[in-house]
Amino acid sequence: MSTRIFVTGATGYLGGAIAARLARAGHEVFGLTRDAERASALAAIGIKPVLGDLSERDTFMGALQNCDAAVHALYDEDDVAGRDQTALEAYRQAAQDGRVRRLLYTSGMWVHGDTGGKVIDESAPIAPLGVVAWRAAHEEVAMDLSEHEVTVTVFRPAIVYGESRGILGGMFAEARARRTVSYPGDGTQHWGMVHRDDVAEAYALALEHGRGGERYALVDETQLTVREIAEAIARASGAAARPWPRAEVIAKLGLFGEALLTDQKITAVKARRQLGWVPRHTSFVHEAEALYREWQEQQAGVA
Repeated sequence: MSTRIFVTGATGYLGGAIAARLARAGHEVFGLTRDAERASALAAIGIKPVLGDLSERDTFMGALQNCDAAVHALYDEDDVAGRDQTALEAYRQAAQDGRVRRLLYTSGMWVHGDTGGKVIDESAPIAPLGVVAWRAAHEEVAMDLSEHEVTVTVFRPAIVYGESRGILGGMFAEARARRTVSYPGDGTQHWGMVHRDDVAEAYALALEHGRGGERYALVDETQLTVREIAEAIARASGAAARPWPRAEVIAKLGLFGEALLTDQKITAVKARRQLGWVPRHTSFVHEAEALYREWQEQQAGVA
């Protein structure tokens, strides 16, 4: 059955993949964007563009209120927490005064903090890293929409790869430009990894039969060290992997740098069991060469 779905971040790295996947499934997808050129790109792939801005509710609220579901996938680097809060307020209004009855909300794996070498799941106590200190409270605000008969699902994706953007896209860029792949610290910390298309698939599955009030980790289970990831990129690109001293990482990147130095081992057994989610991309290391070619093609397209 076709559902009317409103997607924030529809032209973004993760939101773009989710919006496209839902449109391919036959849903009527409305994508919020501030850019007219990007609006045309959305229309070209079957997504109905909503030209507006979260800070100007009148530009999009009519479209949102007339949708059955909302997907929150916006990530605005200039004001992540503030834009996220603004979106949550809009969803509440759309539930009270409109027809929105389902929300798929994007959080992230860093709410779990350092896992201390143990493999954890969503039931583990959270200890949000400084860069996402606000996320725990926002998850609860999203969950509270159940008071307005909204079925809410929270996703916590790991570090996302695929296409040309994101953290791994930046590492590919360094490999081509400088012939080096700098990895944070000594590289012994583990990063959870997940392909953007597999994240999108999880959202599609949740829309079909996801339970309300649930949180799902999305990760491919490889539990790779950062050094293994960097060395795979180096092999694929002909560059050299090298450590980036911890102190220099923090001095340059601050709280974000601290997050990159954090060790996490997390399982997505719950998403597999409850949603039937089976990632098609099972290892960044094994696909590094193909992913680097994809990155190069994307860069050539942009140029």
